[in-house]
Amino acid sequence: MARVIEYVRQTLPQLQALDKTKTVALMSVSPIEVHGPHLPVGTDVYISEELRRRYMAEIERRHPDFTLLVLPPLYTGADPLPVGGSINVRAPLLEGLVLAFASGLAAQGFRYLLIADNHGGPRHQLAIEAAARSAWRRHRFYVINPFGQEFRMMVQHDPTLMKATGLGPGTIGDDPDVHAGTNETSLMLATDPALIDPGYRDVPVSAPTKGPGAVAAIGRLVRALGGRVVGRDLEHLDAALAWTGKKGFTPYMGGPAKASKEAGEAMYDARVGGAMDLLERALRGEEVRITPMLWGVKILRKLPG
Repeated sequence: MARVIEYVRQTLPQLQALDKTKTVALMSVSPIEVHGPHLPVGTDVYISEELRRRYMAEIERRHPDFTLLVLPPLYTGADPLPVGGSINVRAPLLEGLVLAFASGLAAQGFRYLLIADNHGGPRHQLAIEAAARSAWRRHRFYVINPFGQEFRMMVQHDPTLMKATGLGPGTIGDDPDVHAGTNETSLMLATDPALIDPGYRDVPVSAPTKGPGAVAAIGRLVRALGGRVVGRDLEHLDAALAWTGKKGFTPYMGGPAKASKEAGEAMYDARVGGAMDLLERALRGEEVRITPMLWGVKILRKLPG
């Protein structure tokens, strides 16, 4: 059975003694963020920590001779919901933090950092992937954040994900369900129901009320000119801006009352499977590149906010 150890409890000789080729470090990275009236502000990290535990169980099953090195969670993220209660860490700072952890691990000879994340903020995902690519260029060190890939699949109704989860549009974490709606409430039911306000069943549906705007129009033009990926990403950005840019917007999007533990379990299973596919590629020595939403305009992570 794989050995599970906490990084901060180790002495230097203990860290030095680890077989770096058979050690996977794991860390949760997500912000403190308002999640409607029914979920705690730590929702993204609670879900990320549950993901981390499930990642570990699957790695143990597949690689019982490995060591799993657990780092403390970072309650840190860019682009949280812009309301009081959320804490924003600008993307350049987040990028630097993730790269600092990667560099510190690489300097000791470690090779793999698997990040558990549940935050769809665009500059958050761009920052982590930018740090991952820097870590690869500088150290040939893997930083893998599966949610950068999974979130795209959720938003764009990837048929493989929809088949694996049995979930459809409006319940899979797509634009009409993007925050504290059916999907995230279901994940929390599968994580720790005691953390959910029992009144979640009475929370009304929050649905988009504004049609496509200027950013979506640009996205459609980009798609027409052959930039299919960037175009679709801009349409997603337009939906996010239309929601959060509305005066007095509700701090959630979707229908929490439709949530179920079974849906949360299905989503966890699919996400763990996708994460393991990426990790196995790294263990084979392949370069692992994820293309998060808006990567085609990754300069956005440098903008103030």
